[in-house]
Amino acid sequence: MAASAAGEHRREAELGARWALRGLPAAAKVTVTDVVITEVDTSPGDVYEATARAVWQALRVEHRAGYVGFSDPEIVAAWLKRMFGRRLDAVTEARQWYEGRRRPDAESLLHAWLFFEYAVPVRLHGHGDQLLLAKEDPYHSYDMDEHGETRVGPARPPDVLSGFIGARLTDGAVIVGHDGDAVCAGLVLRFENGDLVIGTLGDEWVLAVGSVPADAAHYWAVQPFVRGGCR
Repeated sequence: MAASAAGEHRREAELGARWALRGLPAAAKVTVTDVVITEVDTSPGDVYEATARAVWQALRVEHRAGYVGFSDPEIVAAWLKRMFGRRLDAVTEARQWYEGRRRPDAESLLHAWLFFEYAVPVRLHGHGDQLLLAKEDPYHSYDMDEHGETRVGPARPPDVLSGFIGARLTDGAVIVGHDGDAVCAGLVLRFENGDLVIGTLGDEWVLAVGSVPADAAHYWAVQPFVRGGCR
């Protein structure tokens, strides 16, 4: 593969190894010596995932997550760049319902899946102040006994995410926290018909059309838009 592509994949592998080592009880050092990919099947996040799993396997660490997901701003920016010019074909949402009712848009949202044309679905998952992206299909609706149920289905008006279905992504930016923690807190997705802001703050979803809401802007920093060549 080209030198620039090799460098990008090596960097992604290094970030995946760093992620895998976070929080482990014993110190360890990992050196990336080589990265083997197939250009057709490899996209941003894949090398990150494979490296994290390889590190856990080498250290005999059991990890419960079915998919690691990625939140490093560099990897998220690379994924955004791949999506430019693609139409958002569909959005699937998982929402909490109780006694046949659900709370307003951001309050009832659990997970969201973005289906861009010619791309695998990407799930958005909020964890504290961190937004994780994972390449996986939606799960099925399920019952939560006395806590209600989780319903999984297409995004529908008037909910925010439904307003961008059918539009093409023209640009985007990664949102990080002001505290310097190198993780993605949210996204600004610039579509033909407007800007979508989606992120997580204190385990609560932030959904907005246009600019970042004032209450979230106090905690967030929007990185330069990816189309301009900045990350």
